[in-house]
Amino acid sequence: MTTHIISFQGLPLEYTLVRKNIKNINLRVNKKGDIVVSAPTKVPLAQIEEFVSSKANWILSRLAEIEQAISQAAESNFENGKDLYLLGNPYPLQRHLGNFDIQLTEEAIHLYTPTTDESVAKEFYMACLQKIATPVFQDALDRVYPLVKDMGVPYPEIKIRNMSTIWGSCSPHTGEIRLNLQLIKADTDCIDQVVLHELLHFLYPNHQAEFKAMRQKLMPDWKTRKNRLQDEYKDGIGVK
Repeated sequence: MTTHIISFQGLPLEYTLVRKNIKNINLRVNKKGDIVVSAPTKVPLAQIEEFVSSKANWILSRLAEIEQAISQAAESNFENGKDLYLLGNPYPLQRHLGNFDIQLTEEAIHLYTPTTDESVAKEFYMACLQKIATPVFQDALDRVYPLVKDMGVPYPEIKIRNMSTIWGSCSPHTGEIRLNLQLIKADTDCIDQVVLHELLHFLYPNHQAEFKAMRQKLMPDWKTRKNRLQDEYKDGIGVK
């Protein structure tokens, strides 16, 4: 079982390859959004990658369906008292009627909207998170980039997207890394772990042994950070 990445229209598609005693190449996308390819033991990797590329449009469509389903399942009421995560800390939500505004205190997140419509409040809140995330993610890049600068990794541009299935992605040909807006809910160590992961993909396109060794060398506690990111900081709030 190995992990590989192909690029389709500038988007990286990561898949797990399982070699089996079968006749044909098979591809599936499971409920978590993982792409799994089963292939005969002697089929060349180039032929497998060609097969995956031929299914790229279907894969993207399937991932979009899964992302929407996950978002809808995780979505919860945007009501007073609900804990919202920001940079690793929970803050009770306090909604108020008034002009669009957000105020963060030590005790709560105060959100002002001119209507009680929950969808309007969520949309405004996510827009606020986008503004908060921009400098925070930039600071994370500035902290982590020196670890890989001397390896020839170009200083990338950050793009922020609200996603449900991945924390980040890398596009070496455009010099960009994409970070999930949901990361702003996690602590800075978790954010740094994702940034390092994507920066290393400028050097290693797949999760090969060299990638894993360098990640371990540069951030020995990466797994602890990753596990914390996976298990904590979930408040279910997202706009699709």
